[in-house]
Amino acid sequence: MRKRYTIFSNPKKIYREMIRDIRKAKRFVYLETYIYSRDKVGKEFREILTKKAKEGVKVKLLLDGWGSSADKRFFRRLIASGGEVRYFREMRYFTRMFKKNHERNHRKLLLIDGQVSYIGSMNITASCLEWRELVLRIGGRMAYAFRKSFLHSWNNYGAFGAKRLNTIIHKGFEILLDVPAHPRRDTHKKYVELLNRARKEISIVTPYFVPSQSVIRALSDAVRRGVKVTLIIPKRSDVRTADVLRDVYLGKLFLSGVNIKCFYPRNLHSKLLIVDNAFFLLGSSNVDYRSFLHQYELNLFGTDETVIDLLERYFENTLKFSEGFNYAGWKNRSRITKILEHLLKKVKRYF
Repeated sequence: MRKRYTIFSNPKKIYREMIRDIRKAKRFVYLETYIYSRDKVGKEFREILTKKAKEGVKVKLLLDGWGSSADKRFFRRLIASGGEVRYFREMRYFTRMFKKNHERNHRKLLLIDGQVSYIGSMNITASCLEWRELVLRIGGRMAYAFRKSFLHSWNNYGAFGAKRLNTIIHKGFEILLDVPAHPRRDTHKKYVELLNRARKEISIVTPYFVPSQSVIRALSDAVRRGVKVTLIIPKRSDVRTADVLRDVYLGKLFLSGVNIKCFYPRNLHSKLLIVDNAFFLLGSSNVDYRSFLHQYELNLFGTDETVIDLLERYFENTLKFSEGFNYAGWKNRSRITKILEHLLKKVKRYF
């Protein structure tokens, strides 16, 4: 019998388990993702989804029009077999200015038969096969709560002024559904709230770190209260400009007492917050302006002890392959790098 909660970090295993569950689908498979690529991983998912559609399973794919390279021609057989594919804000129909083009659907979600949910950092692409990710598989009826989120996105995939869906509550869990520039900004609000509530320990994993002033202040205040704060970032992410911009903040946070660790074996793409071994937040949001302000994001907040124990183990394992922040090297970074940091700070709200 499968466990109710399973944490995955290896993309190859994540894809293998997802496909294993899709093969068992009898009623529906709903997939929402930012990146779906025309590569071996995309083809493997396409083939199993086409097979299930032929069997009469309801298959719906919601892909971001910017992030996904797989177009409708790529899914021709799937669509002919009864599957449906929609693109969030297809670019050819999109004439608004840069700010609105920036507002993408960054959510990652797979739902199967109302019995299985996958939520986390994972896209559908071979480009991340060697990365470290974070995906939570949930067995049981929480899939129906996530289904409400998916169908809202599905029905409003091309709309600019669609009515916002409020946070979904399900048996002690909260599903946070962010939309761009909304005054409530639920994930950012929850993030800062949790940092401010911390009394013992804060553990953060993020691939991109361009924090708001509220996050910086909450982290600094936590250290002053005696809270142990550990931040894990990739030594080098897949977005070099984001790395340059994040370095603006690292020195001051390091001096304030934040324990900064750099994951070195490969790229780190996970998104996680654990506070006091009592609260967790995971999903699609990075600790940056783009996620907290500009994008459609999907995150899960909860207090379940089993999930937190699994996440604590995940965090400790990530820490084993991380080295301390090189403050001396940071202080001696080149003048050109500092100039670039200064220039990027002027547009930090788009990172």
